[in-house]
Order: sequence, then structure tokens, then C-alpha cells
Amino acid sequence: SLTRASEAIGREICAIAVRLLAPDHAVSYGKAAIVGTNGEQEHGNAMLTTVFGNVMREAAGGGKAWISSMTKRGAPGAMIDIPLAHKDALYVRSHYDGMTLTLPDAPQPNEIAIIAVYATRGRPNHRVGGLSASEIKGQDGLI
Repeated sequence: SLTRASEAIGREICAIAVRLLAPDHAVSYGKAAIVGTNGEQEHGNAMLTTVFGNVMREAAGGGKAWISSMTKRGAPGAMIDIPLAHKDALYVRSHYDGMTLTLPDAPQPNEIAIIAVYATRGRPNHRVGGLSASEIKGQDGLI
């Protein structure tokens, strides 16, 4: 099934992403999928379930919060906005951000592009207020 397959794919792409961040560490993350035109959006959602999410958390050295995501159908060159949030608490507003990505040659009609995004910091010059990253020690991921 797609959900089971997402574990191996996740291990490969998340390991690459975290390795590229070194020596810094991920503090926020997001995930996405673009499904080719012969597929359904639900195929992308099946790839981004808890199985994939747990692999993302493990690669980041842990994480308590659920991982924001986006899925859509599209042809090669489709753009997608991947939402980011703090890995340990969703309500750390300084880490609400996103990444826009375009894959010029993917997905082909029978492909699914799976995307994992990690960030090493929140937004620069944030001033929205709310819970700070330093206040989340010992809190559950929804705080």
C-alpha cells in the first residue's frame, strides 16, 4: 500500500534533508505531495499519514506536534506551498511559515512527488506574539 511505501521513501528523503541542514538542527517542519494527473489527491494523503510523519519526526530528532501538510493533483511544473510549524508545539507563531516549491519535471501522470521540508529557525523579525519556543519544554504538541 502507499502508506507502507511511504516509510522507506520517507527514511531516504528525510535523511538527505537533515544531513543537508548540518550542523544546524530542524526546529520546524512540513510535508506535501503532488499527485500526477492520472492519480487522485487521496493517493498523496495516503503517503503523508502518521507512518511518514513519524519518520519525519525521527529524522528531526523528535517532535511532538502534528506536521502541517498540503496535497494536490498537478502536472509537471505545478507549484505547491508547504506549510511549516514548530516541531514541538503548533502554537509557536514565530515558526508559522511556508515554502513554495516547483518541480519542473514532476510529477509525471503516474507519479507522486513526496516532499519533506525542515527549517532551522522561525521567521526573522517575527512579532505576532504568543507562545515562544523557549516556553514549550514539557508541553504536549498541541500547546
